[in-house]
Amino acid sequence: MGPVSLCTTISFNIGIDIFCCILTLLIYARFRMAFADTYDNRMLRHMVSAIFLVLFTDAVMWILDGRSGTVVRVLDYADNVIYFCAQFFITFAWVRYIRYRVSGKLMDKKSEFLFVRGPFWVSVLIALCSPVTGWCFYLDEGNVYRRGSVSTPMTVLMLLYLLSVSVTTLIQSRKEVLYERKKELQTMALIAIPPLIGGTLQTAFYGLSLIWPSTVVSYLLVLFDKENRAMSQDTLTRLNNRRSVERYLGTYGTATYRPLTVIMMDINYFKGINDRYGHDAGDKALKETAATLKAVFNGTSAFLSRYGGDEFVIAIPGDREDAAREAVKKIRESICTDCAEKCGMPLSVSAGYAVSVKDILFKPSELLRKADEEMYREKSAYHRTVGF
Repeated sequence: MGPVSLCTTISFNIGIDIFCCILTLLIYARFRMAFADTYDNRMLRHMVSAIFLVLFTDAVMWILDGRSGTVVRVLDYADNVIYFCAQFFITFAWVRYIRYRVSGKLMDKKSEFLFVRGPFWVSVLIALCSPVTGWCFYLDEGNVYRRGSVSTPMTVLMLLYLLSVSVTTLIQSRKEVLYERKKELQTMALIAIPPLIGGTLQTAFYGLSLIWPSTVVSYLLVLFDKENRAMSQDTLTRLNNRRSVERYLGTYGTATYRPLTVIMMDINYFKGINDRYGHDAGDKALKETAATLKAVFNGTSAFLSRYGGDEFVIAIPGDREDAAREAVKKIRESICTDCAEKCGMPLSVSAGYAVSVKDILFKPSELLRKADEEMYREKSAYHRTVGF
C-alpha cells in the first residue's frame, strides 16, 4: 500500500469514526430523552456509551499510528487496550440484553457467569496482557499497529457469539403470540447482520475499520424499532393498541382472499369495578385480562390488542366458525376463573365474533363491526339477567 493510499485510508477511517461518534451521541440523547429509565434502557445506554468509546479510541489509534516517540507508544498501547476492553463489554452486554428482552427476567448467576461475566473477564485479561504478549495487538519498531496472534480468532468468535444469540432470538420470535412482540424479536435477531458484514470485510481487508461503524447502524435500527413500538403498543397492558389493530387489519384488505376471524370483547361492568374497587383495581383487571389472553393464545398466530377502554380485539388468521366459538368459550372460562382469582374480584366478559366467508368480498372493518354488534347483543342480555 503506497503513501497516498495509506494516507487516504487513515483519513477515511478517522472521518468515519468521527461521524459515527456524533451519530452515537445523538442516539444516546434520544434513548435518554424518549424512553423511561428502565433496566433494559439503561443497558442500551451503557452499550451506546461503550460504542462511542470504541469509535473514539479507534480514531485516536489511527491518529497515533506510525508516529515516533516513547510517549506516543505508551499512549497508543493504552488506547488499544481500552479499545479492546470496550468492544468486549459491548459484545457480552448485548448477550445479556437479548436474554433479558426475550425472557423478561435477569439471567441466573450461573448462566451469567458462564455466558457473560466469565468470557468477558477472560477477554479483558487477554487485552490487558497484550502490550507484553502481543495476543490482541502489538506495535512494531515504528509504532505501527499490528494484529496479534489471537486478534482474528477472537473477532470471529465474538461475531459467532452474536450470530448464535440472533438465531435463538429468531427461533423464539416464531413462538411469540403478539404481532408487535414478534416484530421486535425479529428486529433484534437481524441486529447482528451489519456488524457481521462489517467484521467480515474488516477481517478480509486489513486497514479498513468497519465493524463498529456497522454496529452504529444496528443501534439505529434498535432506536427506530423502540420508537415504532412506543407508537404501536398500549402502555398499560403491553398489547397492541388501536393504531396497530387498524394497520394489521389493513393487511387483509386485498383482492386475494385471506381467511380471518375477529373477536371483540369487553369486561362486564367495568365502570362498576372502578367505582367500587378504585381505578388501581380497574387497571389490574385490564392487565390481568391481557395476560389471560396471552396465555389462551400462546403458541398461535393470533393478533391481540386493547382496542380502547376495556375493549379488546383478537384477530385470528382462519375462517373456522367452530374454532371461533371454542376460542370465545375458552376466553370466558379463563377470565371467570384464573383472571378473577388473580384480581381478587368477580370478573367476566362479553364477546362476539365474525368470520370471513370465502368467495364473498369483505372488508376487515366489516368483520370488526359485526363482532362489535355480537358483543353488544350479548352484553345487553347479560345486563338484563345479572347485576354487578
